[in-house]
Amino acid sequence: MLLGVMNTSPDKHDYSLRNFPADILAALGLPIAAIALLASWVLSIHGVAWIWAAGASFSVAVLGAVLIFIAKLPLYRQRRFLTFGIQALPVTSHGYYRWGCRCSVFGIIAMVVLWMASTLWR
Repeated sequence: MLLGVMNTSPDKHDYSLRNFPADILAALGLPIAAIALLASWVLSIHGVAWIWAAGASFSVAVLGAVLIFIAKLPLYRQRRFLTFGIQALPVTSHGYYRWGCRCSVFGIIAMVVLWMASTLWR
């Protein structure tokens, strides 16, 4: 081989799954398996079970809105209504605000997934 010239011919053993690190393979495989199980469950629910799942996701989203309201209550008492984010909140309300945002986002995502799944099995 000449100096500065790289060997670009692919060796067959370089692309084997046996050379792939097992920890990375497990780290990639577990989320894919979880997503596949969740997708099969969402696509398999119909009728009353779908209504219960939609009600549960809506309840989680409403719980998030209530937690955000509780976190912002000290600001509402000061007549500060148009604040966004956690900076203006007292430190004691930070946990309520974070959990409210998490619950709201999770509930909204669950409702959108259920809505999309319901349009697929029509």
